[in-house]
Amino acid sequence: MDTMGQLVFYVPFFLMTTLAIYYTKWTKRKFSVLLTLLPVAYFSHKIFSLRHWEPTAKLLSHELGLIISLTILILWIYYLYKHP
Repeated sequence: MDTMGQLVFYVPFFLMTTLAIYYTKWTKRKFSVLLTLLPVAYFSHKIFSLRHWEPTAKLLSHELGLIISLTILILWIYYLYKHP
């Protein structure tokens, strides 16, 4: 049942991601935001795939990584809008 739930989520997710990447006109600025977004996606995946029996310290380290990555992403987008 868990596999079916993952399938229901991942098939539309990857389909929409593929379409978004295909139809986007890529510039250096958009590509840099995409690269800055990768750690956010990584830590989000780690947090959502965490099981209840794993130690709390592992969850806290992933949350700290997510907060730092989001802060860097927000600062990078702010920098890009201030310096066109």
